[in-house]
Parts: sequence; C-alpha cells; structure tokens
Amino acid sequence: MATNTFPEDWRDQPCFLVSIPRPLVPYVGGLLKIAEQRGFWASDTDYIAGFSAVVELEECLMSTCLDVLLAQNDALYRLLNTALMGVTYETVSESPLVVEPAIAPHVTLDVHDQDSLMGRIDRLTQLVDNRLAGTETPLYDQLPGIKQQLEEIIAALGEGTDLTEVISNLEAIALLLA
Repeated sequence: MATNTFPEDWRDQPCFLVSIPRPLVPYVGGLLKIAEQRGFWASDTDYIAGFSAVVELEECLMSTCLDVLLAQNDALYRLLNTALMGVTYETVSESPLVVEPAIAPHVTLDVHDQDSLMGRIDRLTQLVDNRLAGTETPLYDQLPGIKQQLEEIIAALGEGTDLTEVISNLEAIALLLA
C-alpha cells in the first residue's frame, strides 16, 4: 500500500520555475504519469487531489508556463510605459485579457502626458531653456531670458559702473527671490 499523501495547502506554497531541456520533457511527463495512478496515493482523497495537480503540472510542461510570465512581463511594461512616458492603457476584456493600445513592436521616446516622469523632465528642460537662454519652447514663450536681461542691464549701466557692486546686488536679489 502506498503512503504518498497529497498536501492540502499545495496552492499556498511557493512556486519554482524549473528549466527542463526540451528533449527531457517527455520523460518528465512520463514520470508524472506514475502520480496519476490510484495506487500511488494513500487514499482516494489524496488520489483525486494529486491527480488534478499532476494534470495541471503536465499542462504547464506542455505550454512551458510562459503565458503567465509573458502576461506579467506585459503588465510590467505597461506600468513602466505609463509612469515614464504617460501612455494610458485600458482593459477591454478580462477573459481573455485584452488591453489597448497593444504593446508596439518598437519604442518611441514621445511623451504622451506632461505629468509622466519624462513629461516632467521635458517641462523642466523647457522652462530652464526659456527662462535662462530665452529660447522659445512649445510650453514656454516668455522672452527675453534672464541671460539677455542681465546683458541689457549691464549695457545700460555703461562703462564707468563698478560691475562688482552690481553683481553682488543681483546675487542678493536672487537669494531673496529663492
């Protein structure tokens, strides 16, 4: 009489990803067939639970369990793409899972939402370009920039002005504004 009992909490236990070389998969599947036999288990309850679990495991061997891993990889990609680039995804159906837009075969660096991480960096870059250099950007068009304003102030003071005092006064003003 066999003494193999099936654990009741098997679904609560950690799972392992086991790499089995392709030529050995039929042999591993064949060895699992032993656990499908009624005589392998200590009781009918163990047999029913064990048989069901072994059939699930054999199904995983045939599908290589990659569908679950790929779905999680796609979910992680969508999470990062939303956070970094601002792409918005929508779940069209749960079973089977259909999410739109589909993951593109190539990646662009287009910012889809200014509140995404890359959008915020783009906004800051445009703000600095606009305010310091006076460059007109898609988001900011306040001209002239600080650099140009300082040059105009220095030019208006003339050649006889002590620039050391002017610069220290400008630094004091900048510190007060910060």
